[in-house]
Formats: sequence, structure tokens, C-alpha cells
Amino acid sequence: MTPQPSQDLDSILRRELLTGERLLWSGRPQPGKLKAAFAIWLFAVPWTAFALFWEAMAFLPWMASTHTPAGIQWSFGIIFPLFGLPFIGVGLSMLWMPFKAQRKAAQTIYGLTDRRLLRVSATGKRESASVMIDQMGPIDVSADADGCGTLRVQTGTSRDSDGDRVTERFEVLAVPGVTRLETLLLEQRSRAG
Repeated sequence: MTPQPSQDLDSILRRELLTGERLLWSGRPQPGKLKAAFAIWLFAVPWTAFALFWEAMAFLPWMASTHTPAGIQWSFGIIFPLFGLPFIGVGLSMLWMPFKAQRKAAQTIYGLTDRRLLRVSATGKRESASVMIDQMGPIDVSADADGCGTLRVQTGTSRDSDGDRVTERFEVLAVPGVTRLETLLLEQRSRAG
């Protein structure tokens, strides 16, 4: 699917607005700024390389002109290659993840209204998420020198299966003018409070 043109995403965002809700800010992420998504490659590249090596070694009894007994050739020559296939699949999936994140970012738009912060993605099907201004916790912002950055809003906490505390966040990723969004958001919070 090709990325949605800007005006299409803008109209999709406007259709999400509630009656009487005013849009104060909107922004689209810059996919090229999502370089942190490539950090998974530190794990994915060795994983995939080892899985491919394993698969090559598993096929060795079939390819090499060795005197491998037929029983070993048929048992290990079939079982070991089949065992390696899921690991190759997982590795390729991990290698694809950063590109998938960039593709989704190209089809996403964020908005701040007088009531909430929202995210809408048009990736084949429309996906939206929002958090009401009065339900927001602490905010943190990280921005590059060019003003592009990420805003994270704490929305709550929960416990994971081990009983550890997990902080839930709503993230606005890689948007230009992130400090303007922060200022507008803080103004809306002070008006609401």
C-alpha cells in the first residue's frame, strides 16, 4: 500500500474529532527520524546469520560428497533443516521490523485538540488511539537540533505477569516542532485543571 497523501491524512484526522472539539495542532512523523527502530539489528543480524549458518550445516549431509550413512542422512538431513526454518523466519521478521515502523509512520498523523491527544493511522485499515487531557500524567520530550522529536505522556501504570510495575505511555514519535506541541499541551492541561 502506498503512503496516504497529506490531505487524505488530514481529512481522516478531522473525521475523528468529536462534536465541538477544536483541532489545535497536527503533525506527521518523519519516518527517516525513526533510526532507533534499527537498534534491533544488533540482535537480528547475528541471529539471522547463525540461523542461516545452521541451515547450511544441516544441509551438509545432502550436499557434501561424504560417506554419511543413509539413516543419518535421512533423519538428520530432514529434521535439522526443518528445525532451522522457524529461526530463519524470526530473524527475517526482526530485520523487517524497522522498515515496517517507517512505513506505518508515513501513514500516521497526530493531533492535539482542546480535549485530547490523538493518533490516527491509515495502514489499510484505520487505527486510532487517544488520551484525554485530564487523564495525562508526566510529559517528557526529546528533540533534535532541528526541532524534530518525540513527546511521551504517561497515561497510567499496571503490573506485568511477574508483578513488576509497568508505566504506560502515549507516544508522539518523530514529529517536527515537538516543543510547540509540548507548549500547547501544557496550556491545555492548565486550562483543564
